[in-house]
Parts: sequence; C-alpha cells; structure tokens
Amino acid sequence: MITPAPLQTTYIQYEPVGQLGTVATMANFNVDARIADDVAGTGIGFGIAVCQGGTHGDKSVAVGETSGSVFVGITLADPTLPNLSNLAGQFTDKYSDSDNCSVLTLGDVWVAPATAVAIGTQGYFNSVTGALGNSGISNAVAIAGSRWETHLPRPAGELVTFSGLAVLRLGIMS
Repeated sequence: MITPAPLQTTYIQYEPVGQLGTVATMANFNVDARIADDVAGTGIGFGIAVCQGGTHGDKSVAVGETSGSVFVGITLADPTLPNLSNLAGQFTDKYSDSDNCSVLTLGDVWVAPATAVAIGTQGYFNSVTGALGNSGISNAVAIAGSRWETHLPRPAGELVTFSGLAVLRLGIMS
C-alpha cells in the first residue's frame, strides 16, 4: 500500500490571538456576500470599512464613502484568495474588482486601527481609505452602533498583545 506524504509536519504551539479581518468572537454575527467594486484596481483590503458601491449592482461594495454612499460593514479575510503578487512569502490580502467578498455587518471583527482606540468608544472610518480608528482619524465618519471592544495600544502590564489589532463591534442597539 502506498502511503501519501504528510501535508504538514510542523505545527505552531499556539494560535495567534487575532488575525486581520477575522471574526473575533462567536457572539451574534452576520456576514453578507457582496461584490467588490474596485474600479481603481488597487484592491479592497481585509478589515476595512466598505460602503455601498454602484458598478456591479445592488450587492457591490467599495472602499470609503463615495458620493453619499452608505456604510455597509467591514471586509473579512478570505484565505482562499490566490496570491496575486506572485512573490514567495508575500500575499496581497485583497479582493480584486468583481470578486465575491465577505462583509461583516453585525458582530466583532479584528481590525488594524490607524489611530489609538479606547474600549467603549465609538468606531469611525476614513471616508477615502476605509481605514478604521477613533474620531481623530482623517476624513472621519462615525459608524452608527459601533464600539471598540479592546484598547490599542494595550495598557501597560498586560501579558497578551494583539500585534497592532483591536476588536470593533458592529450592531450595538441604543
């Protein structure tokens, strides 16, 4: 009998605490399937704010808030996307124009804030780049019903670090 070679022979001891654009908790969450609207051709990154797009119909989403479009959610990571950079060890981690993309509309998500954030405060996004942060971020637009669930930077003395990531909760009812 032929025994196939193992697919993996080494394993990390601990899983990372969080990864950019992944669901942070199993609390109630909702993910929509959308179509990436990236006419600029630069890609739509993981863990950023997207608003209603228009190029690909009602289900399209685009980076930032273009001409009065409405905030839809935050893009989730897709580990099945091909490595479009074609460079070993370097991944694009972006949706291309017309790709199906997952957008978190309710729940907790790991993101890389462009500013310091404090637990319990409202989330904001940059209306041009889709970057997330506090009210001091450039071109700030408030995300209704959002709240930061972790601090960044981490308070001194904490044993766990999140490698520049923080958790943003969408869908807080007031």
